[in-house]
Amino acid sequence: MPLTLKRTTLFIVILLLASTVLVVLDRQQRLGGITAPLTGLVTDVQRGIAPVFASLPVPATSSERELRAEVERLRAERNALLAEVARLRQAQQELDQLRAQLRFQQEHPGLQLVPARIIGFDPERPQRVFVIDRGSEAGIRIGMAVLDPNVLVGIVTRVEPDRSQVTAVTDPSIQLGAQLSESGAEGIVYGQGWRGSGLLILRHLPPDTPYRNGELVVTSGRTAGIPPGLVIGVVIGGSRQVADDELRLTVRPLVDIPSLRTASVLVSSATQ
Repeated sequence: MPLTLKRTTLFIVILLLASTVLVVLDRQQRLGGITAPLTGLVTDVQRGIAPVFASLPVPATSSERELRAEVERLRAERNALLAEVARLRQAQQELDQLRAQLRFQQEHPGLQLVPARIIGFDPERPQRVFVIDRGSEAGIRIGMAVLDPNVLVGIVTRVEPDRSQVTAVTDPSIQLGAQLSESGAEGIVYGQGWRGSGLLILRHLPPDTPYRNGELVVTSGRTAGIPPGLVIGVVIGGSRQVADDELRLTVRPLVDIPSLRTASVLVSSATQ
């Protein structure tokens, strides 16, 4: 049966008293040769009870309890501040995107844009399909262009009264009339999302078409509902296909879809 703290303390006190008596008697030379055996006995007892005494719980003092409570309070305060910083960063990102969209609309008064918030991503295709919080009630229709702010992000592919699905230009289901911004050579942009690259391919260009890496690719206006001059991406490479008698250019989009918080739907333009 384990010793209680009270019983153990009493036993230690008795042992200390006995040790003191032995020391006094030894100094008075009254114990003779029995001092060593008694001292050994006391030492053995001390060694035996030391682990028992060490294993007994030591109650925390009030200052220790207060310190632990303060640590917990500071930890909770730190977690709350980290969450607030994350929220403010997201809000700042949304504000920057909204300012850019407003600036674009002011510079292009002939375009009618409907601002929208991105409220979800397709779990199977987060890089290529997302949902916005505007639908048919806001005038959204299938086939409309979605911008950020003057960069073509995707095309509306499904509409409900209060929300719409947008498919990014990198999806393999998307094909758009496009042209090189400097030479004006026209072709068709194809999404390459099925390959996991997140890139685009501009095809059907004449094989002798001049181009340079870094050149912008823009819409040509030959896709229904998509006005000309919207930026699609930037050329990062090319190859001349002798068999198909064409030039193929690899195009990198200028928008990272998962980082979007807002976008604008182009509901009408002066060219439509």
